[in-house]
Amino acid sequence: MRHIPTISLRLVVLAGLLASLVQAAESDPEYRWRILANIGADTVNLTLTRHDGFNTISQTNSVPLSSLRGLERSDMYGGPASFHIRRDAGTLYCKGSFALGVGWGSVTFHPDPRFLSELKEIGFRDVREDQLFDLAIDNFRLSTARELRAACKCVQTVDDVIELNNHGVDGYYLGRVTRLSSPLSIEAITQMKDHGVQISLLEALQSAGYQLPAESVTELQDHGVGASLIREMGPRLNGAGNAQDLIELHDHGVSPEFVRHLEEAGVNPSIDEIIQLHDHGTDADLVSAAKGAGMDKPVSSAIALQDHGIDTQYVRNMSQSLRARISADELIQLHDQGISPEFAERVAQSGFKAAGPEQLISLHEHGVPAELLTQAGRSHRVSFTTDEIIRLHEQGVDAEFLHSFDAAGYENASAADLIELHEHGVTADFARRLQSEGYGSLSVSQLVKMKDHGM
Repeated sequence: MRHIPTISLRLVVLAGLLASLVQAAESDPEYRWRILANIGADTVNLTLTRHDGFNTISQTNSVPLSSLRGLERSDMYGGPASFHIRRDAGTLYCKGSFALGVGWGSVTFHPDPRFLSELKEIGFRDVREDQLFDLAIDNFRLSTARELRAACKCVQTVDDVIELNNHGVDGYYLGRVTRLSSPLSIEAITQMKDHGVQISLLEALQSAGYQLPAESVTELQDHGVGASLIREMGPRLNGAGNAQDLIELHDHGVSPEFVRHLEEAGVNPSIDEIIQLHDHGTDADLVSAAKGAGMDKPVSSAIALQDHGIDTQYVRNMSQSLRARISADELIQLHDQGISPEFAERVAQSGFKAAGPEQLISLHEHGVPAELLTQAGRSHRVSFTTDEIIRLHEQGVDAEFLHSFDAAGYENASAADLIELHEHGVTADFARRLQSEGYGSLSVSQLVKMKDHGM
């Protein structure tokens, strides 16, 4: 017994398999039909299929029974069947059999010479039978081919026509899409149609100054970015940004009204800043107030102020009271320490120069009255620091005490002098009495010494 080498046997099997595959790929297309009867209706579900090598094209539609010439309802109960279907592209002759309302069989396709001739007149050459069959099972009409061809130069072949028709692209849609968009491929057009991209969306994008590729337009549609949003939002953004920016604005719930308020407030933030403002609930007026207060980064400043519960009125009032530029951090510090615009205004009106927020906070924490600040700022010639005015207050030196010594000629007394006078019980009346008795203008130390000696 002779043994065939294993490797040789495998090669023989593989060669046979490849030959079968090549033969299948090169064989003529096979056309089939299948019918499912609709009980009690004048229609049937008709499936027409083309098997071509490894490709299968199938179309199922509900069609009137009357369109199947030669087929009666009684034929569908059981037995052989023969009928034909007339379409613009040609006639499909069907043979087979039925059993209990289900039928199947083969199709012989006869292309219509007139249809083929008119396709060539429209501009489609080298049309194959399988293409005509595909047009026939889709009940394709010549008028549609003319519309598609006239709508766009991109329609070059019958395969283009079939592809567009299968995706529901008609001449009107094709014409409008190609006029409103950058040059598109057939695949891009069908993708836009499949994703429900409306003409109104493309019109809004063009009007707003956007030139987006098909993929970006489709992405806008998928995220629900509608034409109305782009019509209202686009002009305010001046065509800035890309599809992703519009999607981000939409996904974060940013409305055209929100952007309009920013515009009216004189604020021109970036896309990211618009989203940040919206997410933090920060309105345009607060950004405008931050800008008016001299803050270097009004958007980020307004967000920080919002997060600390600071409103527009507080920013404007405090900025006016301080009469100087102020940062967001300084304003937050004042707010968190309970400093009101009214307190800052009283300090400003007093004439006392409290340089910054820390000084205001110190004055507020120690309860320094406005009257003392007014007296120190307006009448006394020596300028006190914030720490000195606080020490005066804590040692009991009030506005009346300071005023009385200013009137007695001691406008140049230091904080330490005034505290010493107060601690030793020296009053302005005591100083004036000594002056009237001929002692002249005495120094603070002399006044204290004489008071301590019981004069």
